[in-house]
Amino acid sequence: MAHFRAIADVGLPVMLYNIPGRTGRRIEVETLARLAEHPSIVAVKDAVEDLDFTSKTVNAVPDLIVYSGQDSLTLPMMSVGAVGVVSVASHLVGPQIAAMVKAAHDGDLAEARRLHHLLLPVFYACFLETNPAPVKAAVNAFWGPVGDVRLPLVNASADTVAAIEKALAAVGAL
Repeated sequence: MAHFRAIADVGLPVMLYNIPGRTGRRIEVETLARLAEHPSIVAVKDAVEDLDFTSKTVNAVPDLIVYSGQDSLTLPMMSVGAVGVVSVASHLVGPQIAAMVKAAHDGDLAEARRLHHLLLPVFYACFLETNPAPVKAAVNAFWGPVGDVRLPLVNASADTVAAIEKALAAVGAL
C-alpha cells in the first residue's frame, strides 16, 4: 500500500493496472477499494479476465473508473460497468474499437455486438504470441519500420504475422 500511496502522492491521476497474468497476483477488490481512497487513484485497467471480478469491483468501488485491459472482453466488461478499454489491438484497429465503444455508450447494442464479433479475430491474433511481439510485427509489416522487440522477448513468427494480416484484411484495416 505504501508504494502505491507514494506514487499517488505526486498528485497526478493514477490508473492502476491489474494484470495477474503478468504479475502472478491480482489486486483484490478489497485492496482496490482501499487504494481508491487516495484522491489521485482514479482508475484501474482490469486485465483479470473475470467478469464476476469486474462486477464486484464496479459495485464495491463505484468511484473508481474501470477500463477493460483485455480487448476481447471490452464489450462484456462494459455491460457490467467498465467505461472503455486500454487496448493492445487499437494500434492496428483503433477506429473500429472506438466505434464499438461509442456504440456501447450510445446504447446501440446491436452495432457494438456486430463490431465486437467482427474484431474478435484481430483481438485473438494479437495474442498468438507474447504481447507486444505480434502487434509490433504487424506494424513493421504493414505500416512502417518500428524495430524489433527487446530481449528477453523475441519477434513474432511469420505464421503470426500472416494470421494478423488475414484478420486485418477481414475488417478492412489493410
